[in-house]
Amino acid sequence: MTSKTLLEKAKASPPPSPVRPSGEYDSIALPEPSPEPLNAIGLGDALNKRRSVREFGEEPLRLRDLSTLLTVARPTRPETHHDIPTTGNVFKTSPSGGARHPTEVYVYARNVEGLDRGIYHYDGFRHGLTPLDGKIDDDELIALAGDQHWTGNAGALLIYTSVIERNQWKYPASRTYRVLLMDVGHLSQTVYLLATALGLNVTFTAALRDELVEDLLGCDPANELVLGMSVLGTRP
Repeated sequence: MTSKTLLEKAKASPPPSPVRPSGEYDSIALPEPSPEPLNAIGLGDALNKRRSVREFGEEPLRLRDLSTLLTVARPTRPETHHDIPTTGNVFKTSPSGGARHPTEVYVYARNVEGLDRGIYHYDGFRHGLTPLDGKIDDDELIALAGDQHWTGNAGALLIYTSVIERNQWKYPASRTYRVLLMDVGHLSQTVYLLATALGLNVTFTAALRDELVEDLLGCDPANELVLGMSVLGTRP
């Protein structure tokens, strides 16, 4: 679809919002990420050291480290977001088919300094966390993650959903569902590399009980699919 065709389509049928609205809640501002930890390790080292690790320490996850990890879902040119409704395109550090970026990121803070335990939605334009109505204990957390007991020791979970209409607006074909999965794969690999550079343990899992996750997030599975999550924490 050419740029001219997209603009014509946008005039007749505006694209969906590139971010989930924050609703009635105010966003909790996150500290700006510090470049020093990331620059201390090269890309080649991060790729070679990247591992899926399912053991986490009792020390809380630092808020600044969580802020750094969430930059994967932050637009790289946020100052242009007022123009985004024209075609709905955003640009981030990971690739996305047609620049649609259908993936939404939620944070379940279990052991994060300065954050109350509970579920938050990440607002990439404001680089903040919007608290949602959801809090579970460790047993419920483990059940949500398909009875994977190691998740009960994590510092935080980054839960990924996919908003179908963002891609379907530009690509109204069944093949678009494949791209949703690729998008989460790109994003989670970037999280792996950032976590490695920050000295954190991380793994990805798609073995979730979708209904429990949907209840926690308050999302409608007909429009927003639960696809997986990165499980993060400090090293033992």
